[in-house]
Amino acid sequence: MQKIKLMFEFMHGPIWPSDPFTGQPMTDIKLVDNDLDLKSWNTRCSELWDECYEFNSHEQACYFNKVTLANHKQELVDLLVNIKQRLAELNHGEFILEDQVTDCLNGGS
Repeated sequence: MQKIKLMFEFMHGPIWPSDPFTGQPMTDIKLVDNDLDLKSWNTRCSELWDECYEFNSHEQACYFNKVTLANHKQELVDLLVNIKQRLAELNHGEFILEDQVTDCLNGGS
């Protein structure tokens, strides 16, 4: 059985794996990879998450701005609810979902 991870990383949408430039899921599960809503939501999550990163800011080469994250949190949560619901609709036993984003948004690592 395949595994789809939901996790945050700079320049990537939460659906792993996916193309960092287009947001296109690359899970090798055609129903997931070809779903236009998932691609759109994945791309928007990536945009919001990437806005939290600042370079050469706060005397650091790379700084993660938690205030920006707080400002984006509700939209990210809403998008992730959509992503998880759509993945559940598409899943007919082909994959398991490993959710690492919920913990991250709730203050985990």
